[in-house]
Amino acid sequence: MVAAGPDVPRADVFNLLSRLVDRHMVIVDDVQPGQPSRYRMLETLRQYAVDRLGAAGEADQVAAAHVGYFRALTDAAEWTLRGPGQAATVRRLRDELPNLRAAFAWLAAGEQDAARVEDALHLAGSLGWFWHFGRHVEGRDVLRRVIARAGGSPLARARALQAASLVERPRACPVHPSPRCAETAAESLALFEQLGDTRRAAISRVLLAVEGVSAHEGDEKATRSQALLAAADEQFTVDDDAWGHALAAFVRMETYLKTGDAARALPTGRAAAAAFRELSDPWGLSAVLYHLGWGLRQFGRYAEAVPVLEEAIEVSANGGTQNTELWALADLGVALVNLGDLDAARARFDAAGVGSTESGDGAGHVLATYGHALLARVAGDWTQARARYGAALSGFEELGTPVPVGLALTVLGRCDEADGLLDEARERFEQARDIGDTAGEPHLVAAGLEGLARLAAAGGSPEALVEARALLARADAVREHGGRPRAPYERAELAALTDRLTTSV
Repeated sequence: MVAAGPDVPRADVFNLLSRLVDRHMVIVDDVQPGQPSRYRMLETLRQYAVDRLGAAGEADQVAAAHVGYFRALTDAAEWTLRGPGQAATVRRLRDELPNLRAAFAWLAAGEQDAARVEDALHLAGSLGWFWHFGRHVEGRDVLRRVIARAGGSPLARARALQAASLVERPRACPVHPSPRCAETAAESLALFEQLGDTRRAAISRVLLAVEGVSAHEGDEKATRSQALLAAADEQFTVDDDAWGHALAAFVRMETYLKTGDAARALPTGRAAAAAFRELSDPWGLSAVLYHLGWGLRQFGRYAEAVPVLEEAIEVSANGGTQNTELWALADLGVALVNLGDLDAARARFDAAGVGSTESGDGAGHVLATYGHALLARVAGDWTQARARYGAALSGFEELGTPVPVGLALTVLGRCDEADGLLDEARERFEQARDIGDTAGEPHLVAAGLEGLARLAAAGGSPEALVEARALLARADAVREHGGRPRAPYERAELAALTDRLTTSV
């Protein structure tokens, strides 16, 4: 308890607090049933109390006690953020955000204080999953500053590094590869292994295995990823950790989705969803359902994707993991566009924009802009498409999401085509193709190749048409191997090219 001390016995704290409430010096806020009571002071009284505390020379003593309380709270939260206690823990931590920020501010003020460095690393490491569930921008800022400080025990540093491997992910998604996240995951794994912390080491192995998601099957990176997941699963079995097994299955599903292996991706994803459902874990269930719905959409199974994405949105909204909700809303909108229900799609894109408040990165606004850009593209309004895809491109670049950046580039290249800016279009299509190749996203590679094929055919010469056929054939092969059929609007845009190449044989 923070308020207890030499002159205030622990047993007297609540009696004294009640007297302050009776005198209207402290206010009791309404709280959810089953949640702890929350008290606050008027700002003028609070500032007066802070000044008196400083004058008495007790400010650091109370601040240290405050940090100690929240260190214990977040230690427990590290584990209750997984499974049935997740929603309640997320609510409690959100309620405590002002206190947590105050704790980090005091810890940051003592850069040369070894104890404060230790507490900062420890506290930040405990909050990794909480920040990942919707406040990754704030988490990134705190962790970058904390990890940059020298000192701290190996355990505290390892936990902070593992947390960084979570919150630095593109699109704040744990199954998206990132060199920086691989680096921090590997550092945390080495430290946990040295310390004999096998439980946390297994999670670091899963996070490091994510680097194999975008690798081609049989590559060294893919082989290493499989070995890391197998080792993690062995430890999860020893620990009887069903949540860890479900997380590893999530990574495997994403790997199969990226390589177009629907035969393994869909059952693996459904099994992972069932495991998180059994654990009453809203984040895990919503995240797997979102990616499963995304995969069904990528495979051209739009009608099947709709109910899966709708459930992802519902579970995410009820569980308080808003980041998943926003991306699932956008993907549902895209699926509805492909099904021809443009009004319903527009409503989903609008909902993503309205909901862009809690995550702090503005993703919902970017996704809504992208959705309306897609609607302009489908309508053939290249002027509107250029403006909105341009805004979406800037937003995705700021979010650090390479695949959506590439998708925006392909359509901006199409806009350049429509305006006769063929050199600019070629550069955009090549950029998009290269991003897709690096990210292991076949749809993006194919879309870039198709744009280049259109440009080649525009040359009109027999040689240009031969080049166009070769590029289109490569795009077809990429789509076939990756399980990425063209969306209806993409088929419509390529119709003139395919007809021309067919008739000119």
